[in-house]
Amino acid sequence: MFLSKKTVYMIKLHNTLTDRREELKTIVSSEVRIYCCGPTVYDHAHIGNLSAYLFTDLLKRYLRYRGFEVKDVMNLTDVDDKTINASRDQGTSLEEYTQFYTDVFLRDLAKLNMMRPGVLCKATDHITEMIELVQLLLDKGYAYQSSDGSVYFSISALESYGALSGVELDDLRTNAGCRLNTDEYEKEEAADFVLWKARSPEDGEVYWPAPFGEGRPGWHIECSAMSMKYLGDAFDIHAGGCDLVFPHHENEIAQSRAATGELLANYWFHNGHLTVDGRKMSKSAGNFYTLRDIEQELDDLSAFRYLILSHHYRSGVNFTWSSLQAAVNSLQRLRNFIGRLEEAVKTGSDNNGLTTEVDEGLVRARQQFQQAMDDDLDTPSALASLWELVREMNTLIDEGRFNATDAEATLKLLAEQDRVWGCLFYQDEKRGLSKEQKEEIEDLIRQRAQMRHEKRWQEADQLRERLEEKGVMIKDRGSETVWQIGGKSFVYSQQQDLDS
Repeated sequence: MFLSKKTVYMIKLHNTLTDRREELKTIVSSEVRIYCCGPTVYDHAHIGNLSAYLFTDLLKRYLRYRGFEVKDVMNLTDVDDKTINASRDQGTSLEEYTQFYTDVFLRDLAKLNMMRPGVLCKATDHITEMIELVQLLLDKGYAYQSSDGSVYFSISALESYGALSGVELDDLRTNAGCRLNTDEYEKEEAADFVLWKARSPEDGEVYWPAPFGEGRPGWHIECSAMSMKYLGDAFDIHAGGCDLVFPHHENEIAQSRAATGELLANYWFHNGHLTVDGRKMSKSAGNFYTLRDIEQELDDLSAFRYLILSHHYRSGVNFTWSSLQAAVNSLQRLRNFIGRLEEAVKTGSDNNGLTTEVDEGLVRARQQFQQAMDDDLDTPSALASLWELVREMNTLIDEGRFNATDAEATLKLLAEQDRVWGCLFYQDEKRGLSKEQKEEIEDLIRQRAQMRHEKRWQEADQLRERLEEKGVMIKDRGSETVWQIGGKSFVYSQQQDLDS
């Protein structure tokens, strides 16, 4: 049963749990509590991962735009087979290894102007909560301990298993005896799933004491324990990629429902797959990309954000380099329009307030934007209304029927909508990059260029890391360094300094 209260807003979202669009009814009026499955911090996030987080960022931004207070949580999986194996191969501790990739991930979020979650929770910081949840499931008869000491959830003990994904319990029962000793998602089969993995030699020193034996948590129990700690036994929206529906999210529901009797989340928000040139992205196919690859081609990462958000979140995204270039061109046209408005504010005449045509156009644009976004975040339609506004206003400017007040009002509307899009304006301008800040960055760029000229590569790399921590992206082109902060690019030429 859904824990819904009085309807406050007419926003509709597709709910994977019911497979239909539903009016958003939050448990607490005017507040939305959201949990998003974060990354396993063992490597760089690929662009498919980042597209999922961009759509969740869009959801949170729009809910705030519509007046909701958003309480959002994202987990970081820093203990599983992948992280343990990778840290062992690198000869570093699990904590040191995962912290490095946690920092990389957070920089990626910042580069794409994603809002940092209110709560970022690491699995290894919440082992106590996981142990307590596993013990509760054992006590209630939904879990059992195997001969090797691991604890498994019995899907046969929960008749409602399969409510999210639609899998049939009878089909899964035929495989119930297959208990894998891995918690890697792509290798997990439809069977009883692990809650607690008994200590093994392969795990080295990565284990914790528990009433049911030394070991470490399985993947699925992590999200249930952490989401319930920060958001309660039942919250509003659980977000993630469609690849997580089964078994991960199905197993989260099973654990949580068995423990508390609640569905965990009332709405399940899943984005579609990202493909590359129409094919599944994979390293073996040579079409596996991270944000670092995008940075090699773009001075402005806002274009990647624009590209992803120009698709409906449920339809999936087919990434191609030509579509990325088209996004670059589209975003530049929008920024050229913004520049034209800014010029009109400075030089345009003011003819006693808003002209009628502009006033009507802005009212229409606001209504169309909200109508589209209220309808399951229909970003293609919302962008279409934005481009119609650009066409209308450009026509009025060309015909001389546009004044400074008109320009100010249009810029205000664009700034309002950019609270959702997060890419229309240059980010450094919104953040107010001061003259002193720019001079400091330019000085570091100059020092780094000199180090590279003298082949002091390690020192140059250290300076690059300092710059990246400030949000500065760098691309070297011969004697020139192109540096970008937010959406605006600058060029430093070392040759000019040497010549002078």
